[in-house]
Amino acid sequence: MKKIVDIQRQKRNKRRYTIYFEDGEWISLFDELVVKYGLKPHMEVDSNKIAKLAREDDTKKAMDMSLRYLQYRSRSQKEMETYLEGKGFDGDIIDETVERLKSYGYIDDLAFARNWVSNRMVTKPMGKAMIKRELYYKGIDSHIIDESLDQITDDEEEEQAYKLALKYIKRYRNLDTREQFYKIGQALARRGFGWEVARRALRRLELEDQGENL
Repeated sequence: MKKIVDIQRQKRNKRRYTIYFEDGEWISLFDELVVKYGLKPHMEVDSNKIAKLAREDDTKKAMDMSLRYLQYRSRSQKEMETYLEGKGFDGDIIDETVERLKSYGYIDDLAFARNWVSNRMVTKPMGKAMIKRELYYKGIDSHIIDESLDQITDDEEEEQAYKLALKYIKRYRNLDTREQFYKIGQALARRGFGWEVARRALRRLELEDQGENL
């Protein structure tokens, strides 16, 4: 048994208390746990109770940190797991936290992937192949990636390639037409557009170029 000799609110985090024991050891806990278990000076607690308090505190801390991490943007399950691992939480705490977040709808890899695809279509023109790579590195399962990419039609992907090609045509305007198309084709490939999509976009550029010369 350990006897509590003092309980002090932390200066840097008013939601947390430091519990000091007679043997010189201490433990840091959220205020609600102090209230929940009625902790106070002169109370005696055994080692099992202290371990339970520490784990419950870690669980709450992991959840609080996860919610703050989600404030900036939605996260994939893998991103959240990696984040919590980096913060030093044990595997069982991470698993429990992630499952709770999923049950609340805060983590949903399908919704995450669909939103990622939609955002890329609006803010950063790129082909399906590059978006697929991005989602893969976010830890999204392949079947979810494929389902999310299905929302992009062939015409929409071509339009993305065309928008990007219009930017590159200005960069390479001093080159001859053949060299322009070669350079733009390479640029489109680097942004994840397949050859067939890139070829259709390049044909549209060629038609416009011919039209200007008429």
